[in-house]
Amino acid sequence: MNDLADYDDTATEVLAELQQMRDRAVAAGIAPERIILDPGLGFAKDHDDNWAVLNHLHELQRLGHPVLVGVSRKRFIGQLLPAEAPVAARDLPTAVVSALCAERGVWGVRVHNVAATRVAIDTVSAWQNGADLREQGAEQ
Repeated sequence: MNDLADYDDTATEVLAELQQMRDRAVAAGIAPERIILDPGLGFAKDHDDNWAVLNHLHELQRLGHPVLVGVSRKRFIGQLLPAEAPVAARDLPTAVVSALCAERGVWGVRVHNVAATRVAIDTVSAWQNGADLREQGAEQ
């Protein structure tokens, strides 16, 4: 699949591809409010391509649809770790990326380690809101 990774400007080209697919779906009768966009991280994209797409998620969000990011344990995340690291070691950087996605308004993330991701997202939320989420949870 990496042999298909041939982009000049990955973020712009992925955005254009998703916009075209969205337009075809709407033309075929799919209600726009039923469309969720997924930039396909890890599919026909190399290490730098994936990071470029993540860095430009705001442009994808401008299309007006929920955005789903599937970053969990992907190879490009593993490249941040020592070569001998087990796949499960990718959960920490996955949680960080997922929390950053949530902070930026991404609709959803696909993860393997839900508990770690929940903690990461709650941590970012507490930072942003200056609140103790444990106390909020106790009140609910």
